[in-house]
Amino acid sequence: MILRMPDYCSDFRCTAEKCTDNCCIGWEIDIDDNTLDYYRSVEGDFGRRLNENISFGETSSFKLLKNDRCPLLNERNLCDIFTELGEEHLCQICTDHPRYFEWFKGVKEGGTGLGCEESARIIITQDKKFSFTETVIPDDDCEDYSDALYDFLYKAREIIITYLQDRNLSVYERISDVLSYAEELQYRSDNGEYEPFKIEKDRDRKLPDEEKLLSFFSELEPLDPKRPEYLKHCLSLADDVKKNRDAFRNSVPDMERYLENIAVYFIWRYFMKGVFSEEFYSYVFFMAAGVSVIRYLCECIYLENGTLTEMDVIRIAKEYSKETEYSDDNVNAVLDLAYNI
Repeated sequence: MILRMPDYCSDFRCTAEKCTDNCCIGWEIDIDDNTLDYYRSVEGDFGRRLNENISFGETSSFKLLKNDRCPLLNERNLCDIFTELGEEHLCQICTDHPRYFEWFKGVKEGGTGLGCEESARIIITQDKKFSFTETVIPDDDCEDYSDALYDFLYKAREIIITYLQDRNLSVYERISDVLSYAEELQYRSDNGEYEPFKIEKDRDRKLPDEEKLLSFFSELEPLDPKRPEYLKHCLSLADDVKKNRDAFRNSVPDMERYLENIAVYFIWRYFMKGVFSEEFYSYVFFMAAGVSVIRYLCECIYLENGTLTEMDVIRIAKEYSKETEYSDDNVNAVLDLAYNI
């Protein structure tokens, strides 16, 4: 089996206490069965503390403290399991984060997600074309799917990523064209046509309406309870955001590169999931919606502060990812929106 990962993943290192965020705060942390068995066997004072802070059940998890902190997170915001027992004894979810994976026949694909500050920094600030590495790993199982559809989508993804990185067009034009291409891809696939074809320019196509998107996202179940009101505040700035759009583009010339990298990330991570459901247009819409919302929120920061830093973009993308990608309900809601906007 081949493990296929973006090149930039080799650059990722957890920044631990240097991170302005913390992946051990604000999440329910489930414990896999193998790790749970080991935790039950740990003796001494630390073993007692460890097991007293586990909520045992069909799916066991750590008992979160005030402010949703993991009980094994110390005052330096470092993990006591890591320091007491070693990295190899972290539960699977902590070992993997912020990595994600998808299994296909003979191939396991993955990457690191936008929901981690350092990973988001690496993804967003890339200044070279997207590429990936392949390494051989032990075989694993996957759901069944059509081999013909897999080949069709794999070639289409390559075409999409190449097009998204063609800087002869604005990133907004590229994404609009890719949306039109995805509609045609879906139509041909639905009719059993699996011949690859190129992307055509579609000047009539527009990105999803930002105001409708902001209104929609403000109604989703939030991770941060302040998120809905913040989105509604940003929505109230719509007229001024549009008036200042040219000034924003001139003042933040790297924004196109940032959004290009985010668009490629979404396509790499999600597009091939369509091989299982045979529906993939919604994953391209998911990319377009994400880029549109992230851009708009960046414009709001620029409007209110008179400037936008690279760290602002990283933070906004990270928060969007945490609020959207790390909730199955919210992901599915955005996918459903593809056909209802």
